[in-house]
Amino acid sequence: MSLEALYARVAAHPGNQTILPRLCRSTTLRPGSNGGGYDEGAGVFFWEWGARIPDDAKYDLGYSHLMIHPATALVFAAQEGRFTFMIRPVWSRLDVLPCPRCGALDCDRRRRGPTLDGDVDLTALGRAWALLSNVAFEDEDDQLLWAYEQAGVTASP
Repeated sequence: MSLEALYARVAAHPGNQTILPRLCRSTTLRPGSNGGGYDEGAGVFFWEWGARIPDDAKYDLGYSHLMIHPATALVFAAQEGRFTFMIRPVWSRLDVLPCPRCGALDCDRRRRGPTLDGDVDLTALGRAWALLSNVAFEDEDDQLLWAYEQAGVTASP
């Protein structure tokens, strides 16, 4: 499948309708890279934490980096800036306590917080998304693998 055809599938997927406008500076997918050398976060995202994710799930879109499940075209993780990482976590596999205020795992506090790029608010992306730093604690590679596996069986969030 061409990169243009893959982007068309990604853009048409209902589960990607909030993430693409946030990241989309381009409609041209390219195979995942190290961010051209200036983006240390891309190397960590793709090749360290994402080492167990197949290469055919790693793409650049403008200055953002995406992990897209090849079978479903669902974006399950993304990186923007230098060190802002987003994920569709598998909530049932998280090793975190529920929010003391609302009692939910997927509350808005998982979508807001400081990153090395500054304060980030992902609440507009909806309850399916979280900042990776708010759900992963030394297990980023596992979180990405679980999200990849879930994206392969989930048609939409």
